[in-house]
Amino acid sequence: MKKLVSIILAAALAFSLAACGGTDSSSASQSASQAADSVASKAEDGKALKIGFALPTLQFPFYVRMHDAFVEECESRGWEVVFVDGNLDSLTEVNGCLDLISKNVDALVFATWWMDAMVDVFDLAAKSDIPVYMMDGTTTPDGVEYVSITGTDNYDAGKVGGTWMAGQLKAEGKTSVNLINVTMASESAVDRCSGFMDGMKENGIEVNLVNEYIGDTRAKSMQAAEDALVTYGEGKVDLIFGYSAQSSLGAYDAVVAANRSEIKVMGFDGEQDELDLIDAGTQYVGTIIQYPDKMGVLTAELIEKTLIGGETVEQKQPMSAGVYCADGSLSGEEIMGE
Repeated sequence: MKKLVSIILAAALAFSLAACGGTDSSSASQSASQAADSVASKAEDGKALKIGFALPTLQFPFYVRMHDAFVEECESRGWEVVFVDGNLDSLTEVNGCLDLISKNVDALVFATWWMDAMVDVFDLAAKSDIPVYMMDGTTTPDGVEYVSITGTDNYDAGKVGGTWMAGQLKAEGKTSVNLINVTMASESAVDRCSGFMDGMKENGIEVNLVNEYIGDTRAKSMQAAEDALVTYGEGKVDLIFGYSAQSSLGAYDAVVAANRSEIKVMGFDGEQDELDLIDAGTQYVGTIIQYPDKMGVLTAELIEKTLIGGETVEQKQPMSAGVYCADGSLSGEEIMGE
């Protein structure tokens, strides 16, 4: 299993590195300008904007918060939102976005785990003069046109969490840790896990990566962690890191069921179930927090500024990450000493 996961992750990482990059802001501005002319004409006719919106899933509370915040902001402006649920499948989300473009939406907004698979979506949107706005990310394929991307850099966010964890381990007199990651083969998952490990390594902790397991939903992650706990007995695992709230919560369920009190769990996303466990003083010691609702609000504001107001904005709209722990919510700046 370890070899299989490693091969999958290595392939995903190699592909993602080849695809990462920016785009010509003048091309994006030109596309936005053309779309703005169309929107202005529509406004004169008294018609509401139609916004195409797609997410990789609504099974995770993180994306529910993003969805609800964005839709609320759009509806408060009188805009119509046509939504597509990727349902945890790249092809479903790609086809959904292509369908939204064919319905002549005024703007396309999406968050995705499969940015490299969205090239056809970018191409068709550009040919259709439909501006693209993204959330929950910081990188795009080379040469694509888009107006903005709002999100947290996954590697940097993982590193914030790893730096915080290094401090906790040192406070316990530890200089090494036996780690299991519950992850996926997506670029975001790879980056989060890499950042988390590097954050510990760069702060004096020797990281022994015992194994990595695939787990996206809470149920699948619990099963993966159960397999890990059977394979690696007491004293072999100190810490489990989940690339998402559902993966870490599933790992926590397995740890508790197996009565493995020596294992700590660290999560990512800052969902309410995580916060409740942390506040209760359980083995779930912390979670890297992002702000999907703020991403939704900001993206709606960017659409209004660029598509209606004709303004030019920075394509990259970064949002920093933090950590929620027993001490409450800590900002990335506090943790990194910036």
